[in-house]
Amino acid sequence: MVETPRRRVLAAAATGSALSLAGCSSLESDDGPTQTGDSDGDGGTADDASATVALDIQADLQAAQADIQQRFQDGNLTRTEAQAEIRETQLDLLTEAVSTVESYASDTDELTVTQTNAQAGAVLVSGDPGAVLRVLDAESVSALLAAEEFPEPQQAETEEPANNSTDDSTSGSTDDSA
Repeated sequence: MVETPRRRVLAAAATGSALSLAGCSSLESDDGPTQTGDSDGDGGTADDASATVALDIQADLQAAQADIQQRFQDGNLTRTEAQAEIRETQLDLLTEAVSTVESYASDTDELTVTQTNAQAGAVLVSGDPGAVLRVLDAESVSALLAAEEFPEPQQAETEEPANNSTDDSTSGSTDDSA
């Protein structure tokens, strides 16, 4: 039996998805809401592809969790402190991974970062289909997903009124971020 690394399988699957996106992007130019971010006239063409980049921080996060757990067991951290440190470490690792993809995109011709969501570990990129596929070579990238799969930031957007959002209109029981 041939052992194929998980990353290679995900890359192959994402390649097929990204190629299908690249081939279909010109057909959905007026139907899809994902084209709104590229309407500035900064070179977006019907041949451009968009994809959501899923970030992978598992190995680094597991190492940090093991360290925090050891400090908790040694009595150097309380449970609350350990949980807060894990959340902070996770956000730091995700922010660093987003920065890595942004840096990769700025060094790559024909590739643009359209949106980022560090909390969800996702980056929306667009550009030449080949450049979009090559983003899989960037550090911390685990997969390419359809652009429609990009998770919108939940707390960062305060400019748009949320007419149908019932999550924010509750009594504040979900306010655990502060």
